[in-house]
Amino acid sequence: MLIGKEKLKEIAITAGVDQIGVTTAEPLYYMHKKLQLRADEGRISPFEEPDPDSRITPQHLLTGCRSIITLAVPYAAPDHLLPETEIGPKGMVARCAQGIDYHHIVENKATRIAEAIRVEAASSFSYRILTDRSPLLERELAANSGLGWIGENCTLINPIYGSYTALGTILVDRDIQPDEAVSPSCLGCGQCRSACPTGAIAKPFTMDPYRCLSYLTQATGVIPREMRPAFGNHIYGCDRCQDACPHNQDPVSSPISELAFPFFPASPLLIPLLELTRREYELTIGLTSAGWRGKTTLQRNVVIALGNIGDKTAVKPLSRLLENDPRSLIRLHAAWSLGKIGGSKAVFALEKSLKYDRDNEVREETILALEACS
Repeated sequence: MLIGKEKLKEIAITAGVDQIGVTTAEPLYYMHKKLQLRADEGRISPFEEPDPDSRITPQHLLTGCRSIITLAVPYAAPDHLLPETEIGPKGMVARCAQGIDYHHIVENKATRIAEAIRVEAASSFSYRILTDRSPLLERELAANSGLGWIGENCTLINPIYGSYTALGTILVDRDIQPDEAVSPSCLGCGQCRSACPTGAIAKPFTMDPYRCLSYLTQATGVIPREMRPAFGNHIYGCDRCQDACPHNQDPVSSPISELAFPFFPASPLLIPLLELTRREYELTIGLTSAGWRGKTTLQRNVVIALGNIGDKTAVKPLSRLLENDPRSLIRLHAAWSLGKIGGSKAVFALEKSLKYDRDNEVREETILALEACS
């Protein structure tokens, strides 16, 4: 064995990780049928690896892989809400995107663990570190490693931190004694399914990513009209199904200090986000796990949220976007939101746009918005 269990846990604690486990690198053949069914039903999102074999076979990612170390890094911190003196329509941001990008935290801690094992074992071995951008089924591997169980909403639920954890894996080409999986403890209460605003969890353990706000708020392009009202005031991610889970009540805050600072507050004022410069974005939201999607996708979501909230103070900034923004994606959604808010000033902005905007999709949306106003 490369290293003993107790020594591995000691190394992990030194690296600031208290949730660590090991499973074998045997391919997850039992998951192949489920993955193929998802593909056949069109439930594979563009963020996922479409090839089932690549998702279940660790050896495709590390030649000779024999063991997999999994770690769960908690990211939940106290919600950083704006004081009541901050007036204006506000959005909602998922917990995972409020602090510094957890991918860097997980990768850094996994690297520290792997290098400490190398020193302790006084032996050479190959390893590869993967975060949740990995094609492998990380939640399944984590469950097999004893870090928790899969809930009806398809998240891994850890006994201490609930489902508010970021997962990482270390593929190793040496044998390490595996941990035992814990007994599944999902209550089967269905509260996560009932809480989903879009019905994305059609049945237990079955997720439609194309209806999930966590996916939709990250997807690029035009949001289908029928899905826009479901956004509510969510501008990045969605924690509804997790917040409803009994295992997530009074979540234990992350002990990792780097994740505590709110680069992206839980309920930010929306209108200032429409005027965010690239530099401002890079120094705030760009430092979080939401940063990878870029300013345009975020501002599209902000525009949709303003339409759903219906606050009249949003008409002026939305009208400016409709008239002046060079991005047709933003103008299109601004037209929709103005139609949702309504009123004479919104109608004036929409009619003016219809005279001058030559983009066919924007014009179509503007016509529909004017009909909504009338």
